[in-house]
Amino acid sequence: MSAWFSLVRKEVRVGFAAFLIPIIAFIIISGVAAYFSSNAGFSFESITIVAMIATGVQVFYLVYYLLHSLQYEKKRLHLWLHNPMPGYALLLAKVVSGLFFMVITMIITASTFLLSWNYSSTFNQELADVNVLGISLFGGSHLILIALSFAAVFLFFWMIFLAIHSKLGGFVSFVMTFVLFIAFASIGEWFSGTVLVETITSWGPVQFPELINGLSFTVDSESTDVMSEIGEVNLYIGEYIFESVLALLLFLGACWLLERKVEV
Repeated sequence: MSAWFSLVRKEVRVGFAAFLIPIIAFIIISGVAAYFSSNAGFSFESITIVAMIATGVQVFYLVYYLLHSLQYEKKRLHLWLHNPMPGYALLLAKVVSGLFFMVITMIITASTFLLSWNYSSTFNQELADVNVLGISLFGGSHLILIALSFAAVFLFFWMIFLAIHSKLGGFVSFVMTFVLFIAFASIGEWFSGTVLVETITSWGPVQFPELINGLSFTVDSESTDVMSEIGEVNLYIGEYIFESVLALLLFLGACWLLERKVEV
């Protein structure tokens, strides 16, 4: 276990540059947005919108981080593959490292959103009735869950890419992996609409009261209005279990491909 924690620390050091890039980009974009909207008196409103978007796009954070990390390993694949630890330990270390940086990034962007929203004097007062803590917990946890699902899909197809790359080269492996991804996505989309999946997932309803169902911004030269609709959000335990099992199977498939099919 101590060897695995050492590997995680190594992943954190290697991935620090990948962590800094979106943080710096967020600061620059927020500053530019605030600067150009300051003359109209909408500085905090523009920062709020930028921070909200930056928080939302973090569903792709783990994919971005893993791409950066695995590209680094691809340049020294012989050393990575000869690590004595099993494939699941190697990949899990990268996922944990990426999740660590994702949480920090989410805290930065979400805190910026809440602070700029709080200092904004022109947002519609209707937002004062919104359950901010509930939305933060609900949104943050689901961003992480979706990001983990995307990460499992990415790892699976990246291992397919590496397995083909060792035999056929870069361009052919990319094209074949892309075709396989489209085929799997099409089959998955068809399968998700079947009665079987609906039966498996539509049980154990969980209600999340008083959360935002809709949010819209209206900006003009004199004011900024935010209209929200507050109501219940209904999800199912079956959906969580189904998506978790699917993500786990893809992760295990990626581990098997790394150990059995990926070669230098």
